[in-house]
Amino acid sequence: MLINSYWLKKNIKKKNIKVLDASWYLPNINRDAKKEYKQERIPGAVFFDIDDVSDKKSSLPHMLPCRKTFEKKISDLGVRKNDYLVIYCKEGIMSSPRAWWMFKYFGHNNVFILNGGLRAWRQANGRIESGNQKIKLSSYKTGRIKWNLNTTYSNLINYKKEKKEICILDARPKARFLEIDPEPRKQIGKGNIEGSYSLEYSLLDRNGFLKNKSELRAIFRNSIKENHKIICSCGSGISACALAFSLNYISNYAWSVYDGSWTEWYLKTRS
Repeated sequence: MLINSYWLKKNIKKKNIKVLDASWYLPNINRDAKKEYKQERIPGAVFFDIDDVSDKKSSLPHMLPCRKTFEKKISDLGVRKNDYLVIYCKEGIMSSPRAWWMFKYFGHNNVFILNGGLRAWRQANGRIESGNQKIKLSSYKTGRIKWNLNTTYSNLINYKKEKKEICILDARPKARFLEIDPEPRKQIGKGNIEGSYSLEYSLLDRNGFLKNKSELRAIFRNSIKENHKIICSCGSGISACALAFSLNYISNYAWSVYDGSWTEWYLKTRS
């Protein structure tokens, strides 16, 4: 589930390898991920637009789409059901886990993340291309949806009412969790989900590369209790997936992602 740039260099020309650029930035960051993709990318990569592959009927940002929408959007990217997907982002391992999680949720079997992202590809002297990308459309069909990988607001409310053994981990920067720094979305106030714990996603990597398994286990060991269902949260469901990916990488923890995260929790509990 985690590959390095040297493996990708060796295998990138294989017919069943599909590379996706899933770069994404917070709304208060003055960067355009799609524009940057056109300026420089791994050869053959298609752009996975996290904000576009989403539920457009929801008032919340980039929520999971329905099966039909996902199939249409992924067909437009030329991805086939049996492809080996290699997902990366420009900033190490930040938003690529979000795309990884979505494909896992919709039952795609072979999904990998490029450790270190575009930076690692450059360090391996990988070729860079630019301009528009020609895409041969496909007829993508999802596998069996893994409902257990997603936690909804209703699920979380019920867990709390039933006093189930859960552990909510918040991947936002700790200063946001502690209500020191403001949220990047103007309509969303400071705070955190009651009973949650801070586990800043940046603690999981070193210079854009995921830390080794023993280091990751030590980090999570200090934050979770055995036999508790782990719910990964953040601001809007992006960096939460970095926690989910790391948990999946090191163990068989029972985890899920709270898709709506703090944005939804704030709007629904303070209305």
